[in-house]
Amino acid sequence: MWWVKLIVVILLLAAVISLGRALMSLVKGQGKEGKTMRALAWRVGFSVAVFLFIILSMYMGWVQPHDVNPTLRYGEPIQSGEVAPSRDQGE
Repeated sequence: MWWVKLIVVILLLAAVISLGRALMSLVKGQGKEGKTMRALAWRVGFSVAVFLFIILSMYMGWVQPHDVNPTLRYGEPIQSGEVAPSRDQGE
């Protein structure tokens, strides 16, 4: 679902922009006014929102997590004496 990816990208961009705003307020010396902490708090909030949205998306079936299983290759069990193909050899 393309809209799930769009929401995640937008939330991640918001976190990066908030981090940039915190940096700018810190460089300008406005840290004593609380702008830096407020921007960092927003960044943490956006990051938590991304995490929770991904968990919700997996629960609702909108996205499928990738299976990382070292005993399978292309969905088939790896034989004990089998050698993995090197990456420089084309398929």
